Amino acid sequence: MDRGLESERSAAQRALAARWSIAAEAMEALAGARSRDAVINVLRAFARRAVGADGIAVVLREGDQCHYIAEDSMEPLWAGQRFPAETCVSGWAMLNRQTAVIPDIFDDPRVPVQAYSETFVRSMLMVPIGRIEPAAAVGAYWSEPCQPTDNEIALLEALARAASTALENGRLFEALEALNGQLEQRVRERTDELERSQDVVRQIQKMEVLGQLTGHVAHDFNNLLTPIIGALDLMISGGAPHSVGKTAAIAMQAAETAQTLVGRLLAFGRRQPLQPTAIDLTTLLAGMRGLLASTLGPRIALSIDLPPSLPPVRADGHQLELAILNLVVNARDAMPDGGALTLSAGVRHTQLPAPLADGRYVCFTISDTGIGMTPTVKAAAMEPFFTTKPAGHGTGLGLSMAHGLAGQLGGTLEIDSEVGKGTQIQVWLPADRPRRVFVDPPAHAAPVEVLRGKVLLVDDNALVRNATREMLADMGFDVVDIDHAELAISMIDAGYRPDIVITDHIMPGMTGAELALRLRADHPDIALLIISGYEGIDLVAPDIVRLSKPFRRQHLQASIAAARAQTA
Repeated sequence: MDRGLESERSAAQRALAARWSIAAEAMEALAGARSRDAVINVLRAFARRAVGADGIAVVLREGDQCHYIAEDSMEPLWAGQRFPAETCVSGWAMLNRQTAVIPDIFDDPRVPVQAYSETFVRSMLMVPIGRIEPAAAVGAYWSEPCQPTDNEIALLEALARAASTALENGRLFEALEALNGQLEQRVRERTDELERSQDVVRQIQKMEVLGQLTGHVAHDFNNLLTPIIGALDLMISGGAPHSVGKTAAIAMQAAETAQTLVGRLLAFGRRQPLQPTAIDLTTLLAGMRGLLASTLGPRIALSIDLPPSLPPVRADGHQLELAILNLVVNARDAMPDGGALTLSAGVRHTQLPAPLADGRYVCFTISDTGIGMTPTVKAAAMEPFFTTKPAGHGTGLGLSMAHGLAGQLGGTLEIDSEVGKGTQIQVWLPADRPRRVFVDPPAHAAPVEVLRGKVLLVDDNALVRNATREMLADMGFDVVDIDHAELAISMIDAGYRPDIVITDHIMPGMTGAELALRLRADHPDIALLIISGYEGIDLVAPDIVRLSKPFRRQHLQASIAAARAQTA
């Protein structure tokens, strides 16, 4: 008999241990629950087995009603139904914030017997969920009248406490998520506001720079137009006929200076026409050494230190020479008491400046021992027309032109300078790689004997068209000039056969490049010459002869000869 009791006691202990194990698993699951639905699902999955009940129900308080939201039971109970809080046991437990222990539902006045009499329930536990203001309850039900044990009460209360903590944590997480959402929204709104403010500031700065640029360009061009207009006016009025050549030479000199200024502005804006080829820096600097030495003078020591294995760079040789000369002049002016200037270079393919794409670059460095730059001067040094030199001693376009040229070639320019410690200008240029080369006649081509013939001139600008027509007529050509490309197509299709078509590139409707491609396909025997400023240069086929505006008579003559040679 004692052995039987001991066996029963041992089985009961094992069953109790199993229930606490289930409760522990449930509490672990509740610790990870972050929502009300998750808490309800955990209670529905574990509570009945943990207390050994015949059924459990989870009840939510909704105002003055109790909503039986979920259950796990041997038979259906009240899932989905609502009852007044003052008429049901779950309401009593939540309102009184204490556990209701009911051994027999028929002997307890808190039980609405009519609601229970239709179910299997004969005894029950109801535990409130929520420490301060219970918002839910969990009930356990048995089909026989019995006194719930202390362990069953403790198990269900432990689950209710874990559920309370989970719900409170869920509310905290929801509050945090809401707060994070509000903060993120405020950050987005603040970021948008800052971006709008920055756009306004950038626009103001852009207008300031544009205003300064316009003012400087207007000043310099008015200075150049004054002798041009004065000389032309003198020739038109018939004054001083004995000095027409001298007067015209003054006007031409001013016009060519204006052309140089436009070239520098285009270099700053990365819009200048370029003829990129493989340039050997060692050869280029060897050819410039005498010019650089005479430019620096005897008080500045010139050193050129380039490694023999330096690869060629992809650049426009003429423009690169001008950029180097400008940078050397700036260095010279920064060393009024003499010093040293070093030209060096090296190949880099890692730790490149931010604007550069991956690849191999030659970093060409011009180092001086001059006065250096203040942070303010350094920040503005590459702006167009910025200069620290006295009026009349510099245009302020040297650094901006070099920077624009490097950028247009696929490189960049960096400045490293400190007051009293000199300046280093680093010009990064891509190492030689295949790239399209434009055909353009030499800037100072010698006059070439050109065969006479018919010219169809197409240009929508009347002044340019008239001036070009007079040049061509003076050369002896029979010229027909029109103002749009579509008419040229119609004339040629109707039977007119010029020896050469000279066309502007940018025009309303059909462009010069489109006209050239059409004629190249349909009438390959007609020579082609495209005249262009800078817009749309990349659209011109590289094997079509191109002449850059402005141009002189000998440049036009040489370009016509080159175009005629292609169809000979």
